Amino acid sequence: MQRRFLLTALPATALLAGAAAPPPFTIGIMGGEIDGTFMRIATDLTSVINSGTMRVVPIVGKGSLQNIGDLLHLPGVDLALIAADSLIHAREVNLYPGELQKIQYICKLYDEDMHVCARADIKTLADLNGKPVNIDVEGSGTNLTSRAVFAGLGIHPDLRSEEPGIGQNKLRHGEIAANVYVIGKPGRLFSTQPAGTGLHFLSVPSNEALEKIYVPGGTFTHADYPTLIPEGETVNTIGVGVVLACFGWPPNAPRYQHLTVFVDTFFSKFPELLKPPHHPRWHDVNLASTQPGWVRFKPAVDWLAAHPPGQAVASSDALEAGFDQFLAQKGVPHLTPAQREATWEYFQARMRGEAASR
Repeated sequence: MQRRFLLTALPATALLAGAAAPPPFTIGIMGGEIDGTFMRIATDLTSVINSGTMRVVPIVGKGSLQNIGDLLHLPGVDLALIAADSLIHAREVNLYPGELQKIQYICKLYDEDMHVCARADIKTLADLNGKPVNIDVEGSGTNLTSRAVFAGLGIHPDLRSEEPGIGQNKLRHGEIAANVYVIGKPGRLFSTQPAGTGLHFLSVPSNEALEKIYVPGGTFTHADYPTLIPEGETVNTIGVGVVLACFGWPPNAPRYQHLTVFVDTFFSKFPELLKPPHHPRWHDVNLASTQPGWVRFKPAVDWLAAHPPGQAVASSDALEAGFDQFLAQKGVPHLTPAQREATWEYFQARMRGEAASR
């Protein structure tokens, strides 16, 4: 499908001396559902980046798969938050044939966590076999990830596809056994749940096949969800990487130049995003990290090359110390040997991403 353009006409007065400054150029960014982390991240960007010359406009979306289509075809959209497994899936099923190579990425953002909130009688993920489980609407990242994880673990629930808020309401009323939502913690849908409902999170195990795509070692604690997790308890889960994707305009296109300005502004002002009241997931972002299987937008590569980190690559001992610190920051109390090895591989890949940009 041919990509459409939004055209604006310059007012005649702009040609006159002393005319008002031209309006800012706009960049549309596809977020996610209104209460999800995607929209929080998108609106955080606008609060830091928007100026008199550039306006980033967040757009409510339906999840990663839909965001891929919107990035390719929706007028005015140049950016989108996309879960990494969604692009893998789109390639495997030949979605948007001949077009997916137009999608590039600016940076890896953070990992979204798989939240499985269940009623009191459901004790393990395997207990969901044959039971009604909501996994968000078709085309959403949650829907895609849930199907892949359940299939990878050999668990076969009766899957329902409704928005997470509707699913959570049905869960509270006992109409379904569990509600799944893949979001960055703490997710507002769950952090605002009242106490005393009997609802709780299920641990999500992993295996070798899943760890080729999904990140093990994620945890939830009482500090994340005080009404759903008792003090002293930890719930283990898996995650999926989220990238800030962009449309791969040719270098001579005006929209390419707009994205170049966006990259410079975003990367330069990134420290502002680490301050309250912005989402805590910004602290997980390493601008130099790479995303395997994706092509990086050249202005992002150039900016990182021109602004190398101040520290050299850590030695082996320092790398191991950094790994221990990484686990502590993630709040991981213990891992099985297989989980620790998989997480160590992920951590080393993250560090190699830093080194590659130096």
